[in-house]
Amino acid sequence: MSTFKLLLSITLLSNLVTLAQVDRSLQPKPAPAPEINFGVPKEYQFENGVTLMVVENHKLPRVSVSLRVDNPLYLAKDKTGVQSLLGVMLGKGSINILKDDFEEEIDFMGASLNFSSSSASAGSLSRYFPRVFEMMADALLKPNFLLEEFEKEKKKILEGIKASEKDVKTVARRVENLLSYGKNHPYGEYASKASINKIKISDIEELYLKRFYPQNAYVIIVGDIDFKIAKKLTQRYFGKWKKGKITKSIFETPKNLDQTAISFVEMPNAVQSEISVLSIAEIDKNNPDYYPLLIANQILGGGAEARLFLNLREDKGYTYGSYSRYSFDHKTNSRFRAYASVRNAVTDSSVVELLYEIRKMSNELVSNDELSLVKKKYAGSLIRSMEQPSNIANFAYNIKTQKLSENFYNDLLKNIEKVNKEDISRVSKKYLNPNNLSVIVTGKGSDVLKKLEDIEFEGRKLSVSYFDKYGNVSDRPVFYKPKTPEGISAQSVINNYIKAVGGKERLEGVKTKITLLDAIMEGMTIQILNKQTNKNQLLTEVSMMGNIVQKTVLNQTKGYNETRGKKTEMKGKELKEFIKDAIIFPELKVDPYQIKLTGIVSLNGEDAYEIIWSNNKKVYYATSDYHKIQEVQSSEMQGKLINIIKEYSDYQSVEGILFPQKITQNMGSQKINFKVTSISLNEKLSDDEFE
Repeated sequence: MSTFKLLLSITLLSNLVTLAQVDRSLQPKPAPAPEINFGVPKEYQFENGVTLMVVENHKLPRVSVSLRVDNPLYLAKDKTGVQSLLGVMLGKGSINILKDDFEEEIDFMGASLNFSSSSASAGSLSRYFPRVFEMMADALLKPNFLLEEFEKEKKKILEGIKASEKDVKTVARRVENLLSYGKNHPYGEYASKASINKIKISDIEELYLKRFYPQNAYVIIVGDIDFKIAKKLTQRYFGKWKKGKITKSIFETPKNLDQTAISFVEMPNAVQSEISVLSIAEIDKNNPDYYPLLIANQILGGGAEARLFLNLREDKGYTYGSYSRYSFDHKTNSRFRAYASVRNAVTDSSVVELLYEIRKMSNELVSNDELSLVKKKYAGSLIRSMEQPSNIANFAYNIKTQKLSENFYNDLLKNIEKVNKEDISRVSKKYLNPNNLSVIVTGKGSDVLKKLEDIEFEGRKLSVSYFDKYGNVSDRPVFYKPKTPEGISAQSVINNYIKAVGGKERLEGVKTKITLLDAIMEGMTIQILNKQTNKNQLLTEVSMMGNIVQKTVLNQTKGYNETRGKKTEMKGKELKEFIKDAIIFPELKVDPYQIKLTGIVSLNGEDAYEIIWSNNKKVYYATSDYHKIQEVQSSEMQGKLINIIKEYSDYQSVEGILFPQKITQNMGSQKINFKVTSISLNEKLSDDEFE
């Protein structure tokens, strides 16, 4: 017998003996939590109060630095948005270096440099780091607040506010924060057109003098650098930074409701509802309840294996995902949020299921499997985080600023391992109390409100309060929905649309169509060239700054998307959907047995016929002139339901046919306004262009 076979036989025999000795009537004891030692960064505090933390890591020739000013929360009051403006104004050069020269030098070194209203960060190759560090310090301590740049950045913020006015998610988060924390709390404030217009450049300068002082500043350097050099550089560039008086804001302490209730925010354009269940508590990482609450939240809604996801997505199919998060805060009360984006038809049922799962955390003990899985997940996550040197510095920063024990992170797994099922039930009753939750629903009231008002929980009907999209108390929305006139059907609306824009004969006479559209996005010009034929051929080229960044080509049987030179063939359902969209006038080809008229709805103050084209597409035609004014198409992207909304306006005649000259497209929180610069009909196009 070979040595290998002999060793194998001995091993198998040993295993059999061991198995024979196991008493399977006893539950195995859990293994001890892994020993974790994150280490401590090298540290030095300068006379002016600046604290330097350095984590040396010489594996790669790169160094990163962040400066964090541990400021108290700031209440901007009627000038909300001033902090955002300060953040974007920093880093535009300095008193010593002009903006263009500053940015050109950063680009030349391949470095990154970012600023906020109370921090800055930079990263570069080791050989460039001293200069990058100097430029960061120069821009931070000697900022150049130029009026021209201020007006430009102010205009960008105002454009962003305008673009998000109809965005349901933006409105939902705004009202949720306001109702959770209150108007007179830093987290409850939101930037508005009025507040931004009140801000002057002198307000930026004044806020800077309130927020940037060395006595609560931390310089954190990680990477290929010696501690002595880091200390020398910090002394050179931040050692003369003078102390000053830090301004503290006085604000309200957020509180929970006396009884669980629903707050409804009316958004008539919502094609799905945003639901959040919220609770406030005075708890931070120093509280012993932190560990069981961490585990409780993970079991409830921490991921795809958690209860909310398994219930609302896997079991009920109400949403593409439902989660919960506990945001622990040492500067104000912490907040719990369970949330989901759901179809209008199941909004009330989703609220009930969210409340049910939260109540279950208090009333029933979690299972051994759930508890074990979450503990293992945290252990793996924490151990993997040791691979990132920056985490050592981050943990050290948290220990100092949040007044944690020196061994907080080293003992984290031990403390998590001590958590039992009874602990989870206890903290769930205390911090996820089902009796004083705030349920906030943002959606289309005409579809969802009546059922929301009939929800019962814990033996009583939940009260419903009404708010507008800015968080102001309002009356119950009145839904104006006129009766559909007799004789009007989905097909008659389509026929009237065709007649209104030019007539069937003229539309059918269009063999080719070439459209050119322009838009401005983040200061850059986007241009879209669209070529179509009546043979289901399509060519779309998206250009930015004169360069084609995306291309779509389609003919009757095949198609592809091309991004940055990489082609992806269309297949199956995707190909079928693109073939449908390639039709010049889809209304000429629509199946009368597939479309359905649901009635008349109000869209931004205009009445429109709502027609369902398919399970994921709705089209709206104005009752006044039958012009198409909106399309809503739903699709799944990266596991999330995305609604693409196109709005059409400013119809003008091209060779006797009316085409919209303005097309606004919303996708998630992004909104792009396209302007049609030219439309050409019946120009000769080669089949080769669509291959």
